[in-house]
Amino acid sequence: MNYPRTLLAAVVAATTFCAAYAQEATPEDVVATEAAVESKSVHDMVDEYLNAKGYSEGENTKGGKPFYVAVGYGVIQAPLENRSYIDSRVNAYNKAMLDAKAKMAEYLEVAIRTETEHDYAEGNFGGNEEAEADSLSITSKIKSLINAKLDKALREEGLDPDKAEREARERIAKKQLNSDFYKKVISTAAKAEITGMQVMCAFEGVPAGGKGQIGVVAIWSPKLQAMAQSISRGTRLPSGVGKKPVKEQIPSDNKVLLSTFGVQQKIDENGDLVLVAFGQAGAVTDSPQSANAARNKAKMQAMAAIREFAGESVAVTSDAVNAENVEEFENAAEEYEDVSAYSQKIKAAAEKMNITGIATIKNWDCKHPLAARTVYGAICTWSPKQAINAKDMSNAMNGAGTPQPQPVVNTTDGIQNRGADGDEDAF
Repeated sequence: MNYPRTLLAAVVAATTFCAAYAQEATPEDVVATEAAVESKSVHDMVDEYLNAKGYSEGENTKGGKPFYVAVGYGVIQAPLENRSYIDSRVNAYNKAMLDAKAKMAEYLEVAIRTETEHDYAEGNFGGNEEAEADSLSITSKIKSLINAKLDKALREEGLDPDKAEREARERIAKKQLNSDFYKKVISTAAKAEITGMQVMCAFEGVPAGGKGQIGVVAIWSPKLQAMAQSISRGTRLPSGVGKKPVKEQIPSDNKVLLSTFGVQQKIDENGDLVLVAFGQAGAVTDSPQSANAARNKAKMQAMAAIREFAGESVAVTSDAVNAENVEEFENAAEEYEDVSAYSQKIKAAAEKMNITGIATIKNWDCKHPLAARTVYGAICTWSPKQAINAKDMSNAMNGAGTPQPQPVVNTTDGIQNRGADGDEDAF
């Protein structure tokens, strides 16, 4: 979707900028809110991000090792005033991530089928002679009836002899001289097990008076793949150079969290890899009970992101028909008809998997700057070390031992928002 570039009357404070977290920098140092005087589409923001990072869609390299970048988009279908707008934003993110995974599946292997047809003909090869004779016969009969002063009888039967004669003449005058028909059918299908794909950065854009979009830049790498396998296999991963504690790497600005979705892999103070999952949800009502339910739903979204990171089966089928038909007639008239069509279906499934050690490290909430509704967020973490600790705790609980403790509403202007950036050292 291309949004018109209109100047904003006022700049929404939710417009944010995210950069990779440096080891010595705080989130406040690297996540800055900057003013923009011109609205940008989500596609614009994604392109600018890729150019700034030096990434391209498809295969890239870092330190001599490959990593893959996929971009996806999802439309926020609910109107701003709808009570389900917040959850529709989450749906848009999930659609965007599904779009990115579909592109990854097609990159791994895609079956492509094409069929092209072009038919050209002049004249009718006798096919329309009988119909033309019928038209002439009908015209003659109508004229005879008129000459016989039977107009009244025809009108009593619901017929207009003048109109019937006129239409018959038009049919004769519109005799087809030639026809030109073209059709090309393209069908593609791909199916793959996608594991270890994380969100590098997400973007949210809502143009003034239009539907919003969520865009994601997703990344796969061998390091992310190893982390995904450790979830299902319980394998240990080597440690590296430590950074700040994970909690200190989480943005403190809720406006940044507002557009942060999915899983990002980070490095903690011990040099261990940790998955950080961001979930969001909206409340059905303004009651405290509904708010608590929204927080639980946000946590479920975060946990689902970890499960999907561990691996899911993705299937995508697409069909496109480019077709047109042109007919020329004796009266110099020409008729053109576009009969093209397109459809796509993407499906992802993650079977039941028991995961130990998922912990909630932060809950947050803030008003969406346009919808005037509260967004409830939950941030969860998982790591191989957490999984081991959780298993030890479970064993202790089931055994004889004692367990060890372990924004202002703006309804006129649009927004262009950017979530927290992933850690380039962590993938």
